[in-house]
This record gives sequence, structure tokens and C-alpha cells, in this order.
Amino acid sequence: MKKIQQLLTLAAVALGMASCSGYLDDIEPRHAIAQSSLSENDMSKVLNGVYAKMESYTYTLWWYDDIQGENFATSIGQTPMPDPCNMNPSSVGTNTNVLSYWRNSFSALNQVNFLVESFEASDNKETTAMKKIGAAVYYFRAFIYYRLASHFGNVPILRERTDAIVPISPEADVWAFVEENLENARVLATNSDGKWYVTLDAVNALAARVALFQGKKTDAAAWADEVLKNTKYSLSNTDMKFSSIFVFNTSSTEIIFGYVNNSRTSGYLNFTGTVNDTDSSWDYSPDPDLQQTLFADHALSKRTGDIRHRATFYNSTEANASARIIKFSNGTQELAPNSDYVHTPILVSRIAEIYLIKAEALGKEGGAATLHEFLKNRYEGDVLTEAEIKSMSDADYQDLILDERRREFYAEGMRWQDVKRTQRYDLLKTLNGRTYLMYYPIPQEEIDIAGKEAYPQNAGY
Repeated sequence: MKKIQQLLTLAAVALGMASCSGYLDDIEPRHAIAQSSLSENDMSKVLNGVYAKMESYTYTLWWYDDIQGENFATSIGQTPMPDPCNMNPSSVGTNTNVLSYWRNSFSALNQVNFLVESFEASDNKETTAMKKIGAAVYYFRAFIYYRLASHFGNVPILRERTDAIVPISPEADVWAFVEENLENARVLATNSDGKWYVTLDAVNALAARVALFQGKKTDAAAWADEVLKNTKYSLSNTDMKFSSIFVFNTSSTEIIFGYVNNSRTSGYLNFTGTVNDTDSSWDYSPDPDLQQTLFADHALSKRTGDIRHRATFYNSTEANASARIIKFSNGTQELAPNSDYVHTPILVSRIAEIYLIKAEALGKEGGAATLHEFLKNRYEGDVLTEAEIKSMSDADYQDLILDERRREFYAEGMRWQDVKRTQRYDLLKTLNGRTYLMYYPIPQEEIDIAGKEAYPQNAGY
């Protein structure tokens, strides 16, 4: 009975309670269990809690880059958002998401680091179960720091849980830490599990994204190729198949890694309450101009009949279009039937991203074949040939890639990052020259605690 109580205590830590290094003793000392005493079976149970925590963390940050990437409008009246790019260091005033983003990230990191420490302290790292634990937690730590580096730039690097104030590290060191964790995960990971678990393909897919963000195009293409070697993935070529990527219990061959959405807990994370409810209570709707133009045919560039159109917006071609996003169906407005819409999967990596990463990283000469293959599966009409793609200017090729990424990942939290990493600030209408906003400010509340020397503010704020 005592061991069960101890594991429940550990599970509570892993399931999302913010904690410090002494938290195990703080909850209920008589139930405390030495970290070094955790068995392989214990750690596997705690890992389930960490998956649940990362599921919640990923969902919590899901909408930010679409909001700031000017993909959404307010729901009531579907009016454009007044200044989606604005950032405020303080939790008081406009756009108060900064502190939430920071603290959600470090709360998740605390849970992950508990298991990293347990794995690294173990004398038995060579079993299949232990390697799965190690691969998962290093991947999760890489994912959290990728999110922090891409948004804040300079952040403290925490290799273990601590009560001490750890000074902020330069952005280059943060990216190096991301890559270090991905390499640690890669050594341990296999492809023996399915899409709801961290696999070698999931690690390489994230590595490709991280490399592309840093402008390491050769590395990005190489990691993309590692994923594309696996023939179990394939691109959807009809609107129904594309829509089926986002339904409960999906069998889509597009998904590399994602979370099944709270099968590990008793709750759920409901997408439809944010973007797709049946009344005016939801938070966001499509930007009205974007709803009419995003999937428009481009006859001159041979892109007609985009299969993603009907799978993303509801009735978007009708005169009195309903301002709904149906990529995440609500059981009433949907394309592919969804038997349990409140458990829509939370996807992290899809094979479509890998095609587009490779095409972008290789440029028009090296990437034309990959981009042509992608376009063939996303349009019902004729598409650009390889020769026609190669004949494009570099600027037109980049525009094409960015437009395809916006179509593909609409409402999947990619747009702001795409604008930032390519420095195409002209694509954000509301940015208006305030390029410093492409880095989040360090939360003022955290600076007040740590001090300006340890936590210097990002430029412009």
C-alpha cells in the first residue's frame, strides 16, 4: 500500500503540479520516495504522467503563433484583432500571454527534468523500457527549449531542478542545448512504437524543424531525408483524407507524432471551444479576408483545386459564409466524421512538414522534385512541373513555400514562426516596423524576482 501511495505522489508531480527540487518531501513526507530508488516499472508509470503534462503544454501554446501570425479574428462579428503582434512584459495590460507562456514552459520542464534526473541516475539504462524513457524525456526537453528559443531567444538553461536563480544564457547556447537533447534522444529512440509515442522519426522530424529555424539548411534536409526513408508515411490526396488527419482515433498515414488527447488522464482538451463552436462563445474565427483568399486558385502558377479548402473552412465559398474553422470539427460542422470531437488529437509532426522542410532547405534546384511531389497530392488540378519550379526566381520560390505552409498548417501554430525565421516581416500587416516584437519580452515578474543582471530584458521593451 505504501508503494502505491508513493507512486501516486510521483504521478501527481508528473501530472502538472509546479514543483521545486524538494517537492517530493513537501507534499507528504511519509509518502516520499527516494529518486534513486525508482524502479524501471515506477519510471514507466511516471512517464505516462509526463506525456500527459506535455500534451497539456503543447495544447496550451497551440494558438499563440496563429494569433500573432494574423490567421484569426475575434469571434463576435469576426472583426480583425487590433494588434495581435503586440507583446507586453508585464502581466497587466494588452497581450498578457507572455508570463503564461514562460511559466507553462518551466512548469513542464520541471516535470520532464525530474524524469531526466531519474534516468541519468539509473544504473540500468540498457533495457528497452529504459531507453524509451530516456528518448522521450530528452525529446520533451528539446521540444520545450525549442519553443523557448524560438520565442524568447535568451533563457536560462536548467539541466536539473533547482531553487536557485539560474542566469539567462545566450540564444546560441539555448539552441545548442536543444540539439544536444535531440542527439541524446536519437541514440536511444527506435521506431518500434506508434504515432502516439516518441519514436526515432519524431526525433528526426523535430531536428529538421530546429535546423531549418536556425538556417542550417543542409542539416534540415538531411534530417528530413531520415524521416522520408520510412515508407509507412504518405500524403493525403483528397479533402476527406486530409480532414481525417484531425479526427479522434485517426489512422492517417500523415502523422509522425502527436498526443491522443488525454487518454492518459480523465480530462480532455477541447479545440472546438476555442475556434469552432456553434455559437458566439468561441474565442477565434478565421480572419474574414483570409477565409476567402487563403485557398484561392492560382491558375498562372498551376495551383487549382486545393483539397485542404473544404477540410479547413466551413462553407467558405458561399455568399453568406459561416465564419468557422472545421479543421477541428465540433460534431456538427465537419468534413470527415469525428466520433469523439472533444478528443481531437494534438499533433506535433506530420509528413507534410517534412516534405516542405526538405523543399525549402534544398532551394528551387535541389527541392523542385520534393515540392512537385507535395503539390501533386494537395491539388486536384494541374500543378507546377519540376522544370517550372526551377525556373522561378528565388523570391517567388520562397513565396510559394510560405504560402503552402500557411495553407497546410493553418490553425496549427506555425505561421508566426515561419515569418520570424525567414525574416519576412512584410507578411505581418500589423507589425508596422516593430521587428523587436519578433522576440517575446522576458516577463517583468521574472525580472523582478531574478534581478536585471541575471535576467536582462530583450531589446526594444
